[in-house]
Amino acid sequence: MPVLTRGELLSRYADRSSSKYVERAVDAVLQGRVKEHVFLPSNHAVYTVVGRNGDEFIDSGLPFCSCSHFFFSVMRGKSKTCYHLLANSIASEWNLATRTEFHDEEFPYFLKLIASDLLARQGDKEDKDNSEPSDTGPR
Repeated sequence: MPVLTRGELLSRYADRSSSKYVERAVDAVLQGRVKEHVFLPSNHAVYTVVGRNGDEFIDSGLPFCSCSHFFFSVMRGKSKTCYHLLANSIASEWNLATRTEFHDEEFPYFLKLIASDLLARQGDKEDKDNSEPSDTGPR
């Protein structure tokens, strides 16, 4: 299958989400930010998309994405999908995911890295949400 241009991809997937999210998804694909992590010899694959806040874990079969947009908008029926899932779908259709191979023995460590990254980002968000306003105003 020949790879389409950015404009052709935007046009082809325009009905999948808002134009903003379709643009983000197409850009993620074309910039090589959709990752397929394959563990051998089992051929088990884990997909991530590098987003604005780090790597987002994707399970297109459920569908599931670890991003906050998926949790707050997609799961509540406000949006059809997040751009990470759309990017993964586009990359899968055109075989454009960046493939990295690991040995099966590395799988538990890989999952721990993903989980620790997601938890660290959540902790950073909670720290920002719970911080006291700074007292920098006039006295």
